[in-house]
Order: sequence, then structure tokens, then C-alpha cells
Amino acid sequence: MKFFLILFSVFGLLQFCWANDLGKESIGRMEVHVYYATNGDPGLAGSKAKKVEAEVVEQLSSLRDKKYTSYLLLGSDRQPVFRSYENWLAPLKPSEELLISFEPRGAAQGEMLKLDLELWQSKKKIMKAGPTLQKGKPLYIFGPKWRDGRLILSIQLVELIQ
Repeated sequence: MKFFLILFSVFGLLQFCWANDLGKESIGRMEVHVYYATNGDPGLAGSKAKKVEAEVVEQLSSLRDKKYTSYLLLGSDRQPVFRSYENWLAPLKPSEELLISFEPRGAAQGEMLKLDLELWQSKKKIMKAGPTLQKGKPLYIFGPKWRDGRLILSIQLVELIQ
């Protein structure tokens, strides 16, 4: 009798372990780009920095009164958005200098998703926000000063699964 009880308990635990974790279900995709804006020497961004298309330069230069003469792409990342887990974007791969963590706040409403968003620099949280992102419309964040310029982050919800 004890044998059957133990066997029944083991099968119950195995079923629990194999159950689908709904919190880890992907509900969309996020994409982030990190740009370096400067009026100084763009070479300070390093050899891996890439030129930015004219259309992106126009968007970035229209964000603030202060204009920069050079814009370079430092890194980008695209990750799934999990239903109820914290997600991480590491836009300066392989460096861990800038990281973004985000977690959905509730279900998506139409083409919009509310998030808890945090910006980390060198393992320190430097910003926390609660934006509502609309699919296809980037959110721009002016990040910290960096190498005689400023970092600009573009965060966009590129896919939303309802």
C-alpha cells in the first residue's frame, strides 16, 4: 500500500513539473537600439559603432532642442516579452554597461502594453519608468552622458500576440 501511495505521489509531482508555465508564454517582442549622439569626435564611440541611416538621424535630431552633429548606432537587441516574467535586453552586447529590464503590467489592450521599465548602467539602476508602449511606435529615452556625448535609447514593441 505504501508503494502505491509513493508511486502516486511521484506521478503527481512529475505532472506538476511538466505543466505549462503560463507566465513564460511569449506575448510579443521588444526591440531596443542604443545610439551615441555627440558634437565632438564620433571616433570616441569605438570601432564597432555603425553609421545611422538619414531617416533615423532626422528622427533623433527632432527629439530635443539641442542638436548633435553625429549619431552612431552602438548596439541593439530584440527579445520576447513574457506574460509575467522580468525580461532583459542587453543592447551593448557583449558589454554589460547598459541593460534594460521590463515586465508587463497586466494584459495588452489593443495595440498597447503597459510596462515596468528599468535602465541599468554598470549594474546600478539609474532609471525606473512605467510607460505604455504602442506597437510600432518607439519610446526614446535620453540616457547618461557618455564619452563626450549622450546615449539615446529607442525602445519599441515590434510584435504583440493577443
